[in-house]
Amino acid sequence: MIVAQAPGKVVLWGEYAVLAGAPAAVLAVNRHAVCKLTQSPVFRFASSGFAAAAVQFERPPSRPPERQPAALLAWHVLDGIGWERLHPAAFHLDSAAFYGRGRKLGLGSSAALGVAIEGVASHFVGEAPSFARAWRAHRRFQGGRGSGIDVAAAFFGGTLRFQDGRAKPLDKALPQLCFLWTGESASTGRRIDRFALYLDRGNLGALDELGRCSERLCEAPTLLALQDYVSALQRIDRDARLGIYSPAHRRAERIADGYNLAYKPCGAGGGDIGAVFAESVDRLQAFKAAAAAAGLTVLNLETQPDGIRVRA
Repeated sequence: MIVAQAPGKVVLWGEYAVLAGAPAAVLAVNRHAVCKLTQSPVFRFASSGFAAAAVQFERPPSRPPERQPAALLAWHVLDGIGWERLHPAAFHLDSAAFYGRGRKLGLGSSAALGVAIEGVASHFVGEAPSFARAWRAHRRFQGGRGSGIDVAAAFFGGTLRFQDGRAKPLDKALPQLCFLWTGESASTGRRIDRFALYLDRGNLGALDELGRCSERLCEAPTLLALQDYVSALQRIDRDARLGIYSPAHRRAERIADGYNLAYKPCGAGGGDIGAVFAESVDRLQAFKAAAAAAGLTVLNLETQPDGIRVRA
């Protein structure tokens, strides 16, 4: 048996701007995707978390299994390694930690699972895991979209500055943080499509400002700089009609404003995760109580310092 695990992520700032080459910050968190490889006479893929019927075949297929997302992701990872190097095996893919009440939380489950699959498969062929290979496989799985920031968090762990496919530790002190789930799962792909339309229109002033704010935050992540970033995020949301701010995000933002805190949706928005930044622990605790009373779910997320782990 070979087992690999990789952590999830929360984008702290830089969403959308990172797609245009600006730096962004991402935090690996203590929710893990796991891939287990065991002996089998056929290739077999079973998944939990993202529940789907098991898929199996005797020979590597020339075309990916389009209707089974977990098996499709595995196919892209294994195709990147090279089917001719692999022997049949059973892969169990577990992303249950990325779901709450049966819904996706928005913590980068597919990226973490892809990195975990890369971990077991690379060990299977006697190699070290490759970030570049995992990123390429995940991009193919996403139809050529995405910056790779979620793959970097899963692969390297910790708090990272990410830009143009390169990740390095973000060695800056952050404000106090807490995360909440809106109770709604968001469609990242739909918002990326809207963003592409915005880029095609050519009036990119809002995106330029968002990138500048993100770069300033990478250099000095203060509460004031975060508030400037939030204003820029709201502007691009309006200009590009992205739908980042769902009613639940607006509700969380109003509560945060009442305690003089900075609140922002994380990632593509429209649901999923939000983050609250504070200079005072007392105000942050008061916000948590108020958010819970308003029906929002405060998540017990901590920084995961390690990225991919493989054991045999």
